[in-house]
Amino acid sequence: MSVPSVLVETADAVAIVTLNEPATRNALTPSLRDALMEALSGLVASPACRAIVLTGAGSAFCAGGDLNSLPDHDPMAIRRRLARSHDLLRLIVAGPKPVIAAVNGHAFGAGLSLAAACDVVLASPAARFGAVFGKVGLMGDMGLLWSLPQRIGVAQTRRLLFTSAMLDADAALGLCLVDRCVAPEALVEEACILARGLAEAPPLAVAATKAVLARGPAALDQILDAELDHQTLLFSTEDFVEGRNAFMERRSPVFSGR
Repeated sequence: MSVPSVLVETADAVAIVTLNEPATRNALTPSLRDALMEALSGLVASPACRAIVLTGAGSAFCAGGDLNSLPDHDPMAIRRRLARSHDLLRLIVAGPKPVIAAVNGHAFGAGLSLAAACDVVLASPAARFGAVFGKVGLMGDMGLLWSLPQRIGVAQTRRLLFTSAMLDADAALGLCLVDRCVAPEALVEEACILARGLAEAPPLAVAATKAVLARGPAALDQILDAELDHQTLLFSTEDFVEGRNAFMERRSPVFSGR
């Protein structure tokens, strides 16, 4: 019986999604990418899931793209492959569910792109982040030129990508690429604790916030127009009524996503 490329465990409105090809350090082959897309698409569509933890099996989070499977001298095939990867990134960045990366080892190339696209990044001391695209004559892809400046600024993004820099967990924390460092044995559990907290947030408001943030960086008027679109709808939801009543009654709200 074949072992699934991606494992999904669910509990308490939280899904743990594990890249499960440790023999290749979870290199993002087309088959692994498609399995991850299928898993995330199902979770995004499920009302039972409120938050997602993304991690890797074995000693790596994701060691990068699979260079061996790249088609030679076929720009259209490369374009189709990148477009499919963009669909994956949209699920993470602009999808309605908060996604927490639990980085337990190498996050190089496409693995760095996956981690940087997540809403929160936790890392063990063994985590290593590599902006190594330049080593093979490429620019950052899978949305990295959007997500990395959002986290660490344009100047540091230039430095990392131009020099193909590699960072340990402490250096990544110092740059705000990582939000918190966690002991290896507690990494996934800490991510789940955080995810359970996020799962209690109003899901429609979280989804709207992610949708607007995914447009950035944008001009003020674009953000204000997006705010008009989303906030007007949120004021009409049952979650807003529940949140307002809970505030007035000094209790914790119970949001339904309606």
